[in-house]
Amino acid sequence: MFKKARLALEACDRELEDKAREVTELKLERQRKKQQIDELESIVRLKQAEADMFQLKANEARREAERLQRIALAKSEKSEEEYASRYLKLRLSEAEAEKQYLFEKIKLQESSRSSQSNGTGDSSQMLMLSKIQDLLKNVYHVPPKSECQPSEHHPIRSNP
Repeated sequence: MFKKARLALEACDRELEDKAREVTELKLERQRKKQQIDELESIVRLKQAEADMFQLKANEARREAERLQRIALAKSEKSEEEYASRYLKLRLSEAEAEKQYLFEKIKLQESSRSSQSNGTGDSSQMLMLSKIQDLLKNVYHVPPKSECQPSEHHPIRSNP
């Protein structure tokens, strides 16, 4: 009986040692798992910080693109306004030249009528004709002052 008790005690001691080893192994395994979890959490925090940084950069790039788009639109509008202004100035000068041409033509016709009724063709008529021809040359051969080109087929004028 004593022997049986001793064997039972030794069996219990071995089982206790086995359980102690298992506990130690479980603690080591738990420690490794905890370390892996900490590493994963660290990676998650790092990736979140990286995502935040990229989002910030994307927002900055979007704002910069919008700013540049507004600048481009403003410059485009300004360019269109300047072009329209130059074009209208050119058209105005053409209209003024046309007005002067028509005025001189009317004066010449009146002068011609009066000289025909008087029966005299004087040198003033020739002078007037010369002035009109010079004016016409200037109107149709003026180099453009800006990049706007006058239209070659003016609806009012006929080519000389």
